[in-house]
Amino acid sequence: MRILALDTSTEALSVALSVDGVCRTRDEVGGARASQRLLPLCAELLQAAEMQFSDLDLIGMGAGPGAFTGLRTAAAAAQGLAYALCLPVARIDTLMAQAETAFPVLHTDGTVLPESAQAAPGSVVLVANDARMGEMYWEMFRADSTGWQRLHPPAVHSPEHALLAWAEVLAHQPAASSPDMPPPLACGNAWSAHAEGLSAACARLSADNPRLHALHRAVLRAIVCTPSAAAVARLAQQQHAAGLTVPAALAQPIYVRDKVALTTAERELARART
Repeated sequence: MRILALDTSTEALSVALSVDGVCRTRDEVGGARASQRLLPLCAELLQAAEMQFSDLDLIGMGAGPGAFTGLRTAAAAAQGLAYALCLPVARIDTLMAQAETAFPVLHTDGTVLPESAQAAPGSVVLVANDARMGEMYWEMFRADSTGWQRLHPPAVHSPEHALLAWAEVLAHQPAASSPDMPPPLACGNAWSAHAEGLSAACARLSADNPRLHALHRAVLRAIVCTPSAAAVARLAQQQHAAGLTVPAALAQPIYVRDKVALTTAERELARART
């Protein structure tokens, strides 16, 4: 299968071409320039592989959550290509793609990033990205032999509310108190932006909730990363095999927050509180 995968959900721009499990990638700084560079970068990748857009079988799209403009850029490109080429689209959860980027689950075809650590079966992985406005996007997964199992859907919270939600998710895991359970893992790009808030919230709340100690240790050891298009491609292939792809018209972003900016009054109030 020939998959073109792309992700512009963060400040990074990542594209990948997977041909029968062999992946070529291109990564650049994204942000404001992603809309200008995304399709030319895809064309460069195909040219290097001596392929054309018409040779593709599937488009893999990092659907979100993430930056509003970046998600629209990826959706527009995926929809345009899918319409023009009559191809299905795999809408990939970008936080799941980050878990797969940092701690890839090994599959029978062996297509994982060789420099990354593997998530042991049963590992719980917390993924969090900076959502600006004092909040973070987050999601939690468990690794098993079939891939990533979602323990909590994408959400956006302040550090304190996020910590409480993370502890609640862990409390409902069947093996949460087992000494054989692998320690939680963490990845994403939220940690430097929210380090102070997370540490302060953990100090306030950990006395009443000992699970926060393990979570805080995971956060301190977190792998800082953005979603790789190679991970999007691997997840897209799984989605295609499971019959979960969508037509171009349904290749829409995943949003978890409608409010994308603070008003002037809200910014002034936030400054007054600091």
